[in-house]
Amino acid sequence: MLVGLLYDIGCRLECSWHKFKFFDNSILSRFHFAILVFHAYGHQWPCQVVYHPWKRKGFGLLDGEGCERLWSTLKPLIGPLRVSGVSGSHHVGLLG
Repeated sequence: MLVGLLYDIGCRLECSWHKFKFFDNSILSRFHFAILVFHAYGHQWPCQVVYHPWKRKGFGLLDGEGCERLWSTLKPLIGPLRVSGVSGSHHVGLLG
């Protein structure tokens, strides 16, 4: 079985897995790492050439942005008046 992993920093993830020997080579060889299309252009050119999913065998035209599309679709369900953070009136002073 082959497993394709798309991650913002898939290039660094693969290097870390090799460096720290999370898996032996027989298992690690089954993983194919790539970076998300949106994030690929923020990486250095050699990284883009190796890890861009459109240039890697097995990923096809997958862009890896499915989660972002899901969150974008669910965004209207978040209450428009949702409070985030701590305001001055709710702040409790520790010193007194």
